Amino acid sequence: MPDSLILDRVLGDRPFAEIGFPSVAAVSELRGLVVAGGAVGPPGWQPGTLTSGRSTHRIGVYSMDGLRCRYLLPSRWPVNTIAFHPVLPLAAIGTGGYDGGFFYEGELLLLDLLSGEAVSAFASEREVRSARWLNERRLDLVLAATDDESGKGDTWGFAASIARDDWRTLPTKAIGPAELAGERVPSVPPGASEAALRTLESLSAACRNVAFTPRRQVRAVEPLRDGRVLAALDGVRLESWLPSGLREWVAPVPGGGGRRIVVTPDQRAAWVEIQWAPGWDGHRVRYRPNGAELLSLQNGEVLRPAGSETPVAVTGRQDSWVMLLDTRHAPTEAGTTLVSPDQQESAPLDLGGYEFANTTFVVRRSPELLFLQPRPHGVWIAALEPSGAVRPLFPLDWDAGRGTRFFGGPGVRLPGALVHAGAVTRSGPHRRIEAFVVRRRADGEPEWVFECEAVVTAMDAAGDTVLVALDSGEIVALGATDGRPRWRRSLTVHGMPTSGTSLAIPEDGRVLIGTADGRIVDALY
Repeated sequence: MPDSLILDRVLGDRPFAEIGFPSVAAVSELRGLVVAGGAVGPPGWQPGTLTSGRSTHRIGVYSMDGLRCRYLLPSRWPVNTIAFHPVLPLAAIGTGGYDGGFFYEGELLLLDLLSGEAVSAFASEREVRSARWLNERRLDLVLAATDDESGKGDTWGFAASIARDDWRTLPTKAIGPAELAGERVPSVPPGASEAALRTLESLSAACRNVAFTPRRQVRAVEPLRDGRVLAALDGVRLESWLPSGLREWVAPVPGGGGRRIVVTPDQRAAWVEIQWAPGWDGHRVRYRPNGAELLSLQNGEVLRPAGSETPVAVTGRQDSWVMLLDTRHAPTEAGTTLVSPDQQESAPLDLGGYEFANTTFVVRRSPELLFLQPRPHGVWIAALEPSGAVRPLFPLDWDAGRGTRFFGGPGVRLPGALVHAGAVTRSGPHRRIEAFVVRRRADGEPEWVFECEAVVTAMDAAGDTVLVALDSGEIVALGATDGRPRWRRSLTVHGMPTSGTSLAIPEDGRVLIGTADGRIVDALY
């Protein structure tokens, strides 16, 4: 059995895709290498969505001959600076950032360019903002303060100069705090690097004769009957790919991104949920509510723009009824609407409060409009009828005595059953996440539970097989009737690991997987 899926084609492929959105890039003409750092972003649909806590930052080592990725490493923190040793096949990589509360964290990585192995050199965590080799022995660094006690940690740091006779033999955690105690100097945290973008654009054009376009997480994929593939991702409302593998059109959305996709019955248009990034108005952060837009599938034209008052999540069912679910936590008036298959919108409906887990409770192949409804004794899975009536089905958590926070996840409707993902968090000094997939009968009782080592990001089914994507990068096939794993395969593209953020099965034996680095994998399973 193969360890990875058999890829038929990769849509949205490009040089340097593995690192996601770049932050810094360094070129060594002498070694014929490029080292670049970036981030693919969290697999969840929006900030705060439950994940396994795996790193989203990446370091890639590329050959200038063809820009093939030779090594790909995770980084605990954002990558700020990269400096090649003047003689040795070694790169000093500084990482780190503000933790949002009090501390500046990070590390210095010494990356062996021959083996791809990295050593973390500091005995304690420190953000490294810049690195420069003064000569073969000495490395000059600018470090952030350890904390933000003064409230001015974003304006100054410390200069340190460290000498070693042989940097390749430096053991892990060999540089202690005493060597990092340097003079105070002006310093600001690195921002999004335009220089890195320009460098990668130039290399892509010169080495591969292609354009470099950063892409982010593919949040939804949908196959069409004519062989086209739709995708929604960060920075893009919707895009359409032809069966030939060429992109037919793209509808960009600066400062936002597409999320859920619901295609109309005639497949001439699609409803897309749009999530807007927070913006700064000069005084405070402003949040624009999620909206629902209807787009033409002929050219991506917006046929019905998003409203600006009520935030909504888009949910569909198999007969093409659509629910625009009001996502305010405490609405003061009715805000949910229904859209019929002929695109007639209902009067606003009052469904009560909103459950945050609806952001990930996406059930494919459902004959019902399913959502999570807070009730006096917990959260229930409920169905909204075209008449506007709400039909509670069963509690999201079947174990009333569990005593932990329960999160819903993606799912798929099967004849007579609902298979959906979930996770619980255990209280304690270190939050522990237990993730699983469960098959529920019509009365809510579980028929089987499959425990996962990582959080589920997407799910679909064909025949008697349920495919599950995990944020660890695995794709797992479960028997629909018994929940037993039939196979587990790593998601890799060109030999490098990635993770799935969306998934759809166009036909039995094939699967479309949207990835965290902005690609769409068409694979056989």
